[in-house]
Amino acid sequence: MLTPNYLVTFIKLVEVGHFGQTAEQLYMTQPGVTQHIKKLEQQVGMALINRIGKRFELTHEGDKLYRYAKELVKQQADFLEQLSQDNPMKGLCKVACSGSLAMLLYPQLVAHQQQFPQLTISLEAAPNQRIIESVLSNEIDIGVITQQVSHPALNISVLGKQKLCLVLPQYCAQMPISIDSLHHIGMINHPDGKHYWHQLSGHYFSTQLAQANQVPITGYVNQLNHILLPVSKGLGFTVLPEFAVLHSPFLQKVHIASGLGTDDNLEYVAEPLLLIHKNARELPARYQAIIDIINACV
Repeated sequence: MLTPNYLVTFIKLVEVGHFGQTAEQLYMTQPGVTQHIKKLEQQVGMALINRIGKRFELTHEGDKLYRYAKELVKQQADFLEQLSQDNPMKGLCKVACSGSLAMLLYPQLVAHQQQFPQLTISLEAAPNQRIIESVLSNEIDIGVITQQVSHPALNISVLGKQKLCLVLPQYCAQMPISIDSLHHIGMINHPDGKHYWHQLSGHYFSTQLAQANQVPITGYVNQLNHILLPVSKGLGFTVLPEFAVLHSPFLQKVHIASGLGTDDNLEYVAEPLLLIHKNARELPARYQAIIDIINACV
């Protein structure tokens, strides 16, 4: 590894062209300058200058090192300048959320990036646990989850709620909804399907949880836009957040259950939407607009 101080001395020597003047400008002794150059030559394993009396000429290798060192110094200066700035209209924004929320959120983020082209938006759709792990490992900076979590490294704030919908084939529109009828229909599962089903069945079928946990799976799909396709074909029911259902191309071909349970309880089931980021990592200013967009969407 090349010693930065030696490189600074070498650059100054090349630009000044004189050992004595280099020493004066760097507040060094002339032997100190000479020693830096010799040490640098030892590190690269070849001569960098050819002495000609009181003058010197760069070797071919010395010329290449000079250009490399200048670029290195420039990169460092640029980097330090970036560190000292916090431009809300420039930089990378790394966000993660559920697939259903991503479908709602991404068009708004794209519009924001169009307004500020020096922003780079990275949006990952992922399950709750992976979002939590990604925030903790610094792979993403902010995440939106629906799972209550307590972790000393996380800052957690409530954004709102997402309503969960039981979505059935259209032929079920006039059918009484019960655990038995849902067993007969079967479930179309997806990455968050069982999690959502447990939330919904725990509310509406709390006395029949053993049966609810044994509902047969008739299909699985991890593409959000296609989850309601098999439901629209009569192959099973599923559970999704309301905004995912309302934005589905199959909305008009499925039935959204309104009253469930033995008491026909119309109270809907909702999950909290939680914003998480690391306590130890202060969010750059550009994230405030992203958080505002998320708040507006939910």
